[in-house]
Amino acid sequence: MSEALVESVMSVGRGFEFGLLGPLVVKRAGAVLDPGRRKQRLLLVRLLLADGCAVAPETLCEELWSEQPGRAPGGAMASLHAHISKVRAVLEPQHQRVRGSFEVLVTEPTGYALRVPADSRDTTRFERAAAQAHQLLDRGRPEDVLRETQRALGMWRGAALADAAHHLFATHEAARLEELRQTVRETRTTALLLGGRIPEAVDAAQELTRAHPLREAGWALLLRALYLAGRHPEALQRYADLRWHLADELGLEPGPELRALHDGILRHDLPPLPLPGTAVTAGVGATSGSAAALDDVSGDTGTCAAAPPSGAAAIAGDASPVGDPQARDGDGAGHPLVHPAQLPGDLSVFAGRAAESAWLSAASGAPGRPGLAGAPVVVIGGAPGVGKTTFAVHHAHQVASSFPDGQLFVNLCGFHPHAPAVEPGDALHGFLTALGVPAQRIPEDTADRGTLFRSLLAGRRVLLVLDNARDEQQVRPLLPAGDGCLTLVTSRNRLPGLIAADGAKPLTLALPSETEAHETLARRLGPERLAAEPAAAAAIVRLCGRLPLALAVVAARAELDPAFPLQVIADDLRHAHGGLEAFTGFDTPTDVRSVFSWSYQSLDQPAAQLFRLLALHPGPEITAPAAAGLIGLPLPTTRRLLAVLTRSCLVEQPVPGRYTLHDLLRGYATELIQVHDDAGARRSATVRVLDHYMFTAYEANRLFQQDSLPELDLGSPNEDVTPEDLTTVEQASRWLSTEHRVLAALLHTAVGQNLDLHITGLAWSLKEYLNRQEYWPEAITALTPALKAAIRRGDRLEEGRCLRHIGSIHGYLGHREEALRHLNQAIAIFEELGAVGEQARAHYGMACALHLFGRTPEAVASSERGLTLSRATGDELWTAECLVELAWFHSNLGQAEKALAFCQEAIALFQRLDAPWQQAQAWDAQGHILRQLGRNEDSVATYRQAVEAFEELGDQRNAVGALMRLGDTRLAMGDRKAARTAWVRALADAERQALVHSAQEVRERLTALGAEAELGGVSHGRD
Repeated sequence: MSEALVESVMSVGRGFEFGLLGPLVVKRAGAVLDPGRRKQRLLLVRLLLADGCAVAPETLCEELWSEQPGRAPGGAMASLHAHISKVRAVLEPQHQRVRGSFEVLVTEPTGYALRVPADSRDTTRFERAAAQAHQLLDRGRPEDVLRETQRALGMWRGAALADAAHHLFATHEAARLEELRQTVRETRTTALLLGGRIPEAVDAAQELTRAHPLREAGWALLLRALYLAGRHPEALQRYADLRWHLADELGLEPGPELRALHDGILRHDLPPLPLPGTAVTAGVGATSGSAAALDDVSGDTGTCAAAPPSGAAAIAGDASPVGDPQARDGDGAGHPLVHPAQLPGDLSVFAGRAAESAWLSAASGAPGRPGLAGAPVVVIGGAPGVGKTTFAVHHAHQVASSFPDGQLFVNLCGFHPHAPAVEPGDALHGFLTALGVPAQRIPEDTADRGTLFRSLLAGRRVLLVLDNARDEQQVRPLLPAGDGCLTLVTSRNRLPGLIAADGAKPLTLALPSETEAHETLARRLGPERLAAEPAAAAAIVRLCGRLPLALAVVAARAELDPAFPLQVIADDLRHAHGGLEAFTGFDTPTDVRSVFSWSYQSLDQPAAQLFRLLALHPGPEITAPAAAGLIGLPLPTTRRLLAVLTRSCLVEQPVPGRYTLHDLLRGYATELIQVHDDAGARRSATVRVLDHYMFTAYEANRLFQQDSLPELDLGSPNEDVTPEDLTTVEQASRWLSTEHRVLAALLHTAVGQNLDLHITGLAWSLKEYLNRQEYWPEAITALTPALKAAIRRGDRLEEGRCLRHIGSIHGYLGHREEALRHLNQAIAIFEELGAVGEQARAHYGMACALHLFGRTPEAVASSERGLTLSRATGDELWTAECLVELAWFHSNLGQAEKALAFCQEAIALFQRLDAPWQQAQAWDAQGHILRQLGRNEDSVATYRQAVEAFEELGDQRNAVGALMRLGDTRLAMGDRKAARTAWVRALADAERQALVHSAQEVRERLTALGAEAELGGVSHGRD
């Protein structure tokens, strides 16, 4: 179509206005038009939702005549043509037609399209006004916000898409628009507060809570407005009423934002006022914020909504009657029975599958359709690359509004070439967490987790997508009971056991029709480009075997260079290893080798090399710095190569800065690297990536300034490797938390290749992180390969160090026999070597284990032996360590004065040696001793020093312990309230850091104090 003709069409379309925020309204040049009867109105609504994209006649028939699930009436096509003619007569009277052609409702090769500007729809104008209001609020212009929100809300005349109510194609969009409408109302109320119009804000917030009584954002605005209006008691009473309502009817507590606000009202110190759409909205009936809703793209209708710009994280609540509130971070914790929304994004260019969608809607009992009895589970099967996951996610988005209690998604990795399949217990843990169950209430046993999961879902409507399942045993524990939920399972296996024993319904995805495959290309490349080369387009569809994955990769190359002739692409496909005929009829990871090789061959040499080398990384994700180490190139160059791979659809970026390979592509890269890179090149790349992680992890652990990490002679990293630049404890903690699973997988790689240096470095670094997190069994597993490596190379000193640490960890776990055996072996080795300093450390560890086993007198003897040896070597640091240990033991034996002397001597040494972490340990012990001596105020002050020091050093585990013992002192003073306050804070910190053992110790104290209610508040749940 020429530019002049396009301009002519758009000039015709600019005269129209369409009202969708209520019953359909059509205007031309300001005059109201009668769009006709119900089917004509539905037709117009459906085409307007497509946003200028063509909609296939078959799709229109299926969606407009949806009374018969799975198929349209036989005469639907003829009726559709009649309605098309009638709508054209309304939109384009005879005098506006040009030689019988139509310029507004046009016919394209793939269907019908409505060519009108996006801003002719009031929905577009409303969303722009909403985004503008959000920006104005971010800029602190409340009066302008009020004018913009009034304009936006004034566009509504009733329910959105009212003419298409109960039609599946409109339900998702209608719900999204209603959610945005509510967000605009909240924005208006926020602007009233910021503008000082408090009485109006109270009225507006009361309207919000009446319209959505379980939406917490409205309640937060109401409580704040009442407080600022001087109606403090009423604000507190409204919170109490809401809390009672949630607890009595739904078994929930208010979310963290409301609890923080309630606490601020009690203390006359309000938290910052968040922007609508940015605050955490936790609670029953809460839906996603406006930005999340606007990000959704409906692949079926082709409607894309632009998200409003994100605002500032918070606006200061400076209207407090008693002064400026202090900025604080929310705790971010969810609470039970929240509404998860875990679905991945919908594919914006999704096309076809109308028949399968209709069948699935009928089988699952979608609104307006009679469901097939007893089919709450559907197994979606088909050949690799046929689009099982894409279809399942797309359909899930279409019907999500029918499952108001949430949507759950998990990739079970059943057919991942390297990553192990997800165990049902792990998947259940993720689901329970998403549903708001606190970590400490999740059972250890898989069967018990399944029971809790089914209990939570009983009577609720939740949608589950179990992607890439391995077999029936992996799926069965994840299935909810009853028929209120829908479970979609995708698998390369047909899972006949689920069908036979569990009543699942099979849905096998066949190849799309030629029309659907053509529509897929048109969605990606544009109908004009296909229309210019119809023969080449048909050839590409044929040579790709209509396989969706192949079509996507081919289209990606064509998109990268719009000037690239489609005929050349078709010729390349025809001559590339016999074309793509192998895509049809096989079910192995090599089915799509031809299309992958074709895309791979378009890469330049460095990008191709990086793609191959990614197969050596265990995954699931890799960062750009790690990839730079893998390939041995500078970071900016590597980022460019990753961008090339991402654009070529060979690599995905699920979150910013982290890259992943699809399982089939990883398998293909594995094949390539075996062919193109010799064993030496592969080993060099492996060593480089191991260097990157080992040196980064080792330096990250050193930032914690603890004495448990030995000085290791790791040498220097490869000259082509640059470890991550971590300079703070916070950075180190975040990096280790994110990468510790990768470290574990790389340790396995090092073990498989007998790379002893990397085994040692990775094992010690991983052990340090796991030990701090109280993952003690995993810490033993991590350090065991280092022990074996030391034995293998005859390094007796390293062998003894490993035995000492493994024995100490067994002591934490209460494994008496294993702990003492390992520690005695370590002592024997160090005595044999004459390593006096190591003997001292081993006796220190033995003493700790003996004390944990209740053998404190023996522990004193072992610790005294360690002290004597430390003094003999002149090692003042370990001399002080042993003094602290002896102080602790003597305090437990009731010898407080002697214990205090030991402790004070140790503190003086630590201060002179500038050892802050060890000094914090000594303060912790001294606080206990001072309490024994009745010097409770001094004990409190000392514990506070310890807590502050541990927190500053990033040692959350010991900070929780010191805080717990501070509560013990408060209780000894008779101050039950202060003790409870300390323990509640300790429990919150332990749960936030997933310190299971410490959290249990604190809970036992709270329970003994009779603080079950506070325990429930911290855990955000009910027993």
